Amino acid sequence: MQDIFFQFVEYIRSLLAPWGLGEYAGFIALIPFFIILYLLYLIVIRSIRVSFKKVGMPREATGGTIFGVRLFFFSVAFLVLLSAVGESIAQYVVAGGALIGTAIGLAFSRALSNIVSGLYVLVARPFRVGDYIRLGETEGIVLEITLNYTRVLRTDHTRQFVPNSATIDSRLTNFRVRIDDFFDERGMKYQHEIFDPDDDEDSRFENAVEKLKFLTRGDEVYRYTFDIEMEKTCSQPKVEGYFSSLCTKWSKSFILPPEYFFWSSTATTLTYRFAFMVIDPKDIFNEGQRFRFEAAQFPTS
Repeated sequence: MQDIFFQFVEYIRSLLAPWGLGEYAGFIALIPFFIILYLLYLIVIRSIRVSFKKVGMPREATGGTIFGVRLFFFSVAFLVLLSAVGESIAQYVVAGGALIGTAIGLAFSRALSNIVSGLYVLVARPFRVGDYIRLGETEGIVLEITLNYTRVLRTDHTRQFVPNSATIDSRLTNFRVRIDDFFDERGMKYQHEIFDPDDDEDSRFENAVEKLKFLTRGDEVYRYTFDIEMEKTCSQPKVEGYFSSLCTKWSKSFILPPEYFFWSSTATTLTYRFAFMVIDPKDIFNEGQRFRFEAAQFPTS
């Protein structure tokens, strides 16, 4: 195989010699190899995505595997390129090695931090794909978790790539809760029928699957909270009356009637915190946003 490659290089050198470019024959001869390697990379990545999707692998596992494959192909290409470097070019590489190494170290320091943080996210799992989270100033539904970034679908339906280092540097809120734990914390008796009104119509197999799911994960919902600030000059009985009637009006739009309670105060304002529950986090985008808008419409005059 090496003889064939060297013959191909000599052939390229003979074609480039009249233009004084013969010394670059080795690099030009590598172009077909890199094209084939790139096509093979695309095929492997596509196969991994399709195969993992068929077997139901989580997206974070798919992202981690793809990252490893990408690193492998990059290493192969880099080693092949180094093997083609001639002595003259190697001298320049050695002479500038310290400068290049420093530049690469600075460039990759943040990336390495993201990778370490990505490993933490994959192992500790403070959130998973499908969760509704608030991460610093970003909030939305987690679409994908890789070793470098977490992709979040925001309320305006844009997709934001958040560096995984932000999970350590920023305040994180995961709105996913186990509803049975929520009831237990409040000293209330939890009834599974609240979230499965058609339980009597389910088959034995469906009931068995639901019981197994409940034992491992429980009934998970999303309890979203937001704050409303009111001036202290506003009539507090009117404010609380408006909020109470609003929660009653929206009681059938969520799993349980929404609630509000006093949260904090400053010299001039009072802050009330609202909370509502949904099964599908996308409902926070729809019904939840409309409820938030109406909660903010208290007439001040």
